[in-house]
Amino acid sequence: MTNPYASHKNDYLRNQVMSASPNKLIEMLIEGAIKSIKKAEMAIEDKKIEAANNEIVHAQDIVDELKFSVNKEIEGDIPQQLISTYDVVEQELIQANIHKDKNHLEIALTMLNELLDAWKQITK
Repeated sequence: MTNPYASHKNDYLRNQVMSASPNKLIEMLIEGAIKSIKKAEMAIEDKKIEAANNEIVHAQDIVDELKFSVNKEIEGDIPQQLISTYDVVEQELIQANIHKDKNHLEIALTMLNELLDAWKQITK
């Protein structure tokens, strides 16, 4: 039997995404990567290797999308610094997935949380 609330949740999420500003979309992506990393940590604790892999890969896909979305035409160091940050996060996720190591996930999580805090400050 299907969950009658799942359809409503998907509709709500679709509406949120469709009506969000570009800045809000970036925020939602960072939050999505954070959520996937937290799920991966729980999966590793529970020895659910496939679930951990899926969540880490999902977080990597989000980080790739974030990296792709950086506007490289902005003058200054900020675009390259963002890309470098995303590269480090991605490498930590890869290492976490290879070794199923929560320490690498924690590093990625810390970096994304700091990035999210900074993003919220500059987009107020």
